[in-house]
Amino acid sequence: MIVSINWLKRLVNIEASVEEIEEKLTALGLEVEGREEPGKIYAKVMVAKVLECGAHPDSDHLSLTKVFDGKQELQVVCGAPNVAAGQTVAFAPIGTELPLPDGGVLKLKKAKIRGQESHGMICAEDEIGLGDAHEGIMVLDDDLEAGTPLVDLGFYDVSLEVNVTPNRPDALSHIGIARELAAAYDLKLQLPSPSFSESGAKAEDIIKLKVEAGSGCTRYVGRVIENVKIAPSPAWLQSLLRAVGITPISNVVDITNFVLMELGQPLHSFDLDRLKNGVITVRNAKKGEVLTTIDHQEHKLQESDLLICDGDAPACVAGVMGGVESEISETTTRVFLESAWFDPTTVRKQSKRIGLSTDSSYRFERHIDPFMQDFASRYACQLIQEIAGGEIRVGTVEYTAPEHQSVPRRVSVRLARIEKVVGIQVSANQVRKLLSGIGLVEESCCGGAPAANAPELVFSIPGFRPDLEREIDLIEEVARLVGYEEIPYAMPSFVAEINQLPQLEQIGRKIRYALSAMGLHECLSLRFSSRTAVEQVFGPAQDDDLRTNPVPLLNPLSEDLGVLPVSLLPTLLRSAGENEKSRTPSVRLFEVGKGIFPTEKASAKDSGFQEIPLVAALISGVWENDAVSAKPATADFAALKGVLQSLSRRLRTPLRFALPANPESFLHPHRQAAVYAGEVHLGSCGEVHPTVAESFDLRLDTYVFELDLQKLADAETTPVYTPFSRQVTVTRDVSVEVDEKFTHEQVLEIMQSIKIRNLVEIQLKSTYMGEKLEEGKKNLVYQFVYQSPDRTLTDDEVNKAHTRLRNFLAKSASIVLR
Repeated sequence: MIVSINWLKRLVNIEASVEEIEEKLTALGLEVEGREEPGKIYAKVMVAKVLECGAHPDSDHLSLTKVFDGKQELQVVCGAPNVAAGQTVAFAPIGTELPLPDGGVLKLKKAKIRGQESHGMICAEDEIGLGDAHEGIMVLDDDLEAGTPLVDLGFYDVSLEVNVTPNRPDALSHIGIARELAAAYDLKLQLPSPSFSESGAKAEDIIKLKVEAGSGCTRYVGRVIENVKIAPSPAWLQSLLRAVGITPISNVVDITNFVLMELGQPLHSFDLDRLKNGVITVRNAKKGEVLTTIDHQEHKLQESDLLICDGDAPACVAGVMGGVESEISETTTRVFLESAWFDPTTVRKQSKRIGLSTDSSYRFERHIDPFMQDFASRYACQLIQEIAGGEIRVGTVEYTAPEHQSVPRRVSVRLARIEKVVGIQVSANQVRKLLSGIGLVEESCCGGAPAANAPELVFSIPGFRPDLEREIDLIEEVARLVGYEEIPYAMPSFVAEINQLPQLEQIGRKIRYALSAMGLHECLSLRFSSRTAVEQVFGPAQDDDLRTNPVPLLNPLSEDLGVLPVSLLPTLLRSAGENEKSRTPSVRLFEVGKGIFPTEKASAKDSGFQEIPLVAALISGVWENDAVSAKPATADFAALKGVLQSLSRRLRTPLRFALPANPESFLHPHRQAAVYAGEVHLGSCGEVHPTVAESFDLRLDTYVFELDLQKLADAETTPVYTPFSRQVTVTRDVSVEVDEKFTHEQVLEIMQSIKIRNLVEIQLKSTYMGEKLEEGKKNLVYQFVYQSPDRTLTDDEVNKAHTRLRNFLAKSASIVLR
């Protein structure tokens, strides 16, 4: 939005400097991005008096003049036909640089013209940027003092480029900007008061109006003006339009542009004599219709486009641009003036589609004031009557749709809420003053006059502020108008409440940290699965295994995402297969999610489905480098078990591994284990069955585990501090022979059944099964660690304790010492 300082001063009597206005607008949220000061270019141009004027001795079209610039008399050769003695003129002395139309610069020097010296130039309007006239010099008011720079006399305007955000359509007008400054400086806004005389026939007898329901036009006001004299606009009007980047055309067209830039209400003027049908129709375009706009471009229209028609013939793209057939020309004497409210979405779509963006469409797109149409029309009529001599016919042709906003919104604001949000105390009268300054009108929520010290104020929101919808919007306005720089810095005072995360979220976070620290990468997959992938892992549907009966989706995104997940393993296995295709040497993945299963019966409190939180992990390929050979070691069951044991320590939940009572079909029959916390079965771990691995294109040995997260969370123990011993440990080994089916866990249970003093740890070091043993037997080597909490153990003490242990094991029927 380009804003003219001179224009603003017509609306509010502000004495602040341009720099202060810039700062104030920016502080109010209307950021000034640039400034244009054409007066700086013409800073040396001054007022001068023509003392003498005679004919040039060697030219019949030049004059030889004597000019007084306030200090000295200078001879100047002038070619203007209207120069005369006694005139007050605009004079550019030697050294002045004047811009040329081609972009160059003319620097005035002392010159000889036809043998006569010339010490400067008497200027025409176009030569000093004050108009388009070039047929004669610019004659000024005789009261002006010679030597006064034109810049100091207000001949040149200053334009500001203001960045207006989409929620502030009111600031797309000079009235809107002036209203902000008036509120900020506590000044009175000088609004126009349209007044004109009507005469002759009624407007409705001259032209009819027809608006199709649902067309996107909810308000339309039309007026008829006859006996108009089209001519150039007065200098003040042209100057203001040029300051905001609009080229003056003719008085009627310039007035519609002036009202647009001052009030923010777009207007359009038609040559009434060129509207042949006597009916203005507002309707949607018909397929195949064509309209040539005033820029002489032909546009093919669509059925979604909104048109203003002469009868049934398209005459204007509503809210965007008029048609060439009905535009105002030099011969126009009768004008039909349109002021309307068009749907912002409709205008934006058709403007973008046909590639036309105008000042009018820009404002319609951002929601103009729904109560401004008649006021703007009356204001334009007053100006036309004053400037173009038009005769306003009686009344209007108008239309208001039932859905058009007819009354302002009402929004209340509490003083206590302002204090809480902004952090400052304001009185009811302060709020009234601030908000009334930007056009809000206080109302009473209970009828009668508003209370002087009411804790809650109710305001009627004007139509030009569609952004003010809630209490918080009014609070923001109060803070903005008080000035953010006036609000003291203060830490918010409140009592911090620490809300502990739910148990599942806590353990889920711990698991993510722990597995990530071990080098595993979290997999975030879609919460849907493929029936094929489920069958590849768990086999065909079985009544006794809910995992083989996933819940189907009614409207799946695709066949690969057609069922609710019953396990996290299908997506992890598929991800591992994709990684192997990319020749990834090591795959380490985990996921925390949910399996969803149907319940037996749905009720008011039961949706018919049960969600079971799960955690699963997968490893394959290179696991770590061997410390001795420096060769990469591949993932195996021991590595997977190590991951679970590290996770156990992090969660402070002891885990144990046992032969599964019901082996999982998707795991290798001899390389799997059930995972327990105490006596609670959490899940399974092991090597993926070769058949399953092949179905997912897995060439590397792949190891997985999947645990019930809720059971794991319930098994988490509270840590108890136990002081560690600083004393030296002593170890002893024992080799035992047991049946092949006898598990390490069973052996460990026998060894731990006797209480041996200072025995702190038992570790399995190796397992042997081979020809040197009887068939069906295996050899296990255990290491026993002894340590005292307060002193160093002697060999004698350790030997006695270890002998006692060996004697105990020798009596066991299941164990043979070697």
